[in-house]
Amino acid sequence: MSVTHPVVGPVTRPGAAATRVDQIRFGASSAFCAELFTPAEVAEVIAAVHHVPARLRHECWREPGVSSMATIGEPLYRNRERFDYYTTCARAENRPLYRHFRLAHERVATFFERRYGLPVVYAEELAIPGFHVFSFDGPGEFGGGTWHVDVLQAQVPFFAAHGDQVKGVVNFTVPFELPDGGSGMDLEDDINGSFRRGGGEAVTIPYLPGVMMFTESDYWHRIGASHCHHAGGRRVTLQGHGVLYRGRWVFFW
Repeated sequence: MSVTHPVVGPVTRPGAAATRVDQIRFGASSAFCAELFTPAEVAEVIAAVHHVPARLRHECWREPGVSSMATIGEPLYRNRERFDYYTTCARAENRPLYRHFRLAHERVATFFERRYGLPVVYAEELAIPGFHVFSFDGPGEFGGGTWHVDVLQAQVPFFAAHGDQVKGVVNFTVPFELPDGGSGMDLEDDINGSFRRGGGEAVTIPYLPGVMMFTESDYWHRIGASHCHHAGGRRVTLQGHGVLYRGRWVFFW
């Protein structure tokens, strides 16, 4: 896998001035939040989600009258057993997705380039960060995902084979649209000395549109519950992962 050339360039991107970062501690662990998008920019990204070409949207499941889920872009976690299909989708979809969501991708990349003082690049064979789109047909509380640890860098054959050269990870989520009762992410610290992940101090980080939540380690976590007071709610988030490899952050999903 070549990470020499980014999908798009240059790596010096426009963006807002230095952004305040808030730290949320849970046990010995930390998550961070940074407001990256204005309300007008949030609306612009939501409009882009509404108008994304159908070929870039992948339906995952639907419970008629209850809820449904789709992704924009094809994520690795849904394609661990068919990596060739994943890389084929990445090669076909990365450039049109980047162009369609240029504002979102360049704002996120600019933030991390400034935070770490290193370039953000994309690989042809890995999907660029993409979107979850949850739709809720009625009011109620809708459970999130299962508890897990991402560690996606270990699931990419290239990074798994060059693990000694992976010097850092970052995981991020940017909510753009939320149901009227809110949603967020649940995280747990590890118990010191335990071989099992999680089980320590827990925290639920509520999402705010345009405010990115990120971690600089892999933690036990899950998608938080979505609360809908009225029918027709949606939960739209951009998320991705970064691997620090040979002085560059390779972003993918």
